[in-house]
Amino acid sequence: MPIRPENKHRYPDNWTEIREQRLQQANNRCENCGVINHAWGYRDENGDFCQLVRSDLMAEGYTKTPFDYITDEGKQVKVIEIVLTIAHLDHTPENNGPENLRAWCQKCHLDYDSVHHQQQRALNRMKDLEKAGQSCLEI
Repeated sequence: MPIRPENKHRYPDNWTEIREQRLQQANNRCENCGVINHAWGYRDENGDFCQLVRSDLMAEGYTKTPFDYITDEGKQVKVIEIVLTIAHLDHTPENNGPENLRAWCQKCHLDYDSVHHQQQRALNRMKDLEKAGQSCLEI
């Protein structure tokens, strides 16, 4: 997941090197589900990743953008490229110690961050209400 511009200052100047080192340590695989970095495939109904082999992609006119694909079972799915991200377990970009970093696919990263994202949205809503001069009890 890209770093938001408003958070860029929180990452060290050598973040690219830290990211690459972490990916190498993880053998370019998601440390949660095992999917390979830059693999092409689709998520099945259980959320599991189904990797397509290169010949499948060539038959579909492989491009660098997601595309529709018909599986052997006749289901239409959206084929995507997996790009691994580096997650901060404590959600603090300044904490780049190896015990705090994980190489995860975007799905695993978003699953891990979901509660944190809900909390952040709630805090942002409260701040917006305070700016508007309302308290949470008035709503």
